Amino acid sequence: MNKTSLSLLILTAIIACQSKPDRKQMISEELNQVYQDYELMGMSVALIAKGQLYYSGSFGYENVLPGDPMTPETYVRIASISKMYTALAVMTLWEKGLLDLDTPASVYLGWELKHPVFPEQPITLRHLMDHRSGIRDGTGYGNFLRNMIDKEADIRSLFQVDGAYYTEDMFANEPPGVYFSYTNCTWGLIASMIENVSGQRFDLYCKENLFKPMGVRSSFNVMDLEPEEIAPLFRTDSSGLRQAQVDDFSSKAPVERSYPNYQPGQNGLIYGPQGSLRTSLNDLWVTANMFMNEGKANGNQIIKPATLSYFQQDQWTYDGENGDTWGNFWHAYTKGMHFIQNKANGDIIFPDRILWGHPGIAYGLLSDFYIDLETRSGVIFFTSGSQQEFEYAEGSSFYEVETDVFKVLYPHLQAIESAP
Repeated sequence: MNKTSLSLLILTAIIACQSKPDRKQMISEELNQVYQDYELMGMSVALIAKGQLYYSGSFGYENVLPGDPMTPETYVRIASISKMYTALAVMTLWEKGLLDLDTPASVYLGWELKHPVFPEQPITLRHLMDHRSGIRDGTGYGNFLRNMIDKEADIRSLFQVDGAYYTEDMFANEPPGVYFSYTNCTWGLIASMIENVSGQRFDLYCKENLFKPMGVRSSFNVMDLEPEEIAPLFRTDSSGLRQAQVDDFSSKAPVERSYPNYQPGQNGLIYGPQGSLRTSLNDLWVTANMFMNEGKANGNQIIKPATLSYFQQDQWTYDGENGDTWGNFWHAYTKGMHFIQNKANGDIIFPDRILWGHPGIAYGLLSDFYIDLETRSGVIFFTSGSQQEFEYAEGSSFYEVETDVFKVLYPHLQAIESAP
């Protein structure tokens, strides 16, 4: 081969290498197509591989008028992923011996919580965290949420039969500890227990014992963040216009939710332990990394490895009769954590591994936080709304936009993991 031919061969190889798209660029391009296909307001996605944040990207805008772009530092109301952090708060108190999962909840609430159909069977913290308390999100729950701030309501008025907000559908016909039925109102009871044993308001306890030690600015109290940092959540109305559902502070500043003379334990629902955490893609990654780093973050031991191990044990597992799966979605759950089981036509994210974490849906937002400690991999996803209605994917219990994000990420994850 002469020098000219050799030079051309080398030049061709260099051009070929330069023109081959970088994997992260490929992920961005493929996710951007998902963003466009579903006409999303904003979207953030992270791919965790080999224990590292391999990819992090955001698409779209924070608000309905194109201006500030969505970024990994944009905060959103993350919906039910919040429950995982409430569970983390419980873990810190369990480590200190201040909460026991099998002690009747009444002991920590300071008032009697009873199932009216099965009053002799105590409801425990374990039952509440596993969604097996026999409590339901009855009609009284919505009425309580609408009025609790103005009326400075006590949470017991929702769960005691003589309470102002109690309705008969707040309890089911199954006794505590038997039947899985996903609920939100019960997390207000859990937060009230956290307040009573710690002596701190729920949002402040989480700030001091979770978020500050982790080195993140996530908060259950919207007042801890600047309004311009928070993306509103959107739905599309019948005329096709996007309408902000929550966190639109463009014309009205957020206000403090706590009662003027609030006493810890009075009402754990005021800061939304069930769904009102404001967090960002970057902060969610810190949490994922903490789980994969034996409970350490920012140089601090947030929870002990043994605590995390314990809280993942004794799962409720669906046996065909012992719970409501919500259309083949909930198959295993324990203490504030959802465990993917890869059921056919159901809860599949990455089909070759069992992930755990939590999903969320509220006010136009969809969110997912799932990791696998064995392979040290995972996915974080959320969108702040869509121009379209969310539809379930064929052959899946996830929505189409979620499954399309998973389908983009999974082949890249396999390639990353197989590379030397």
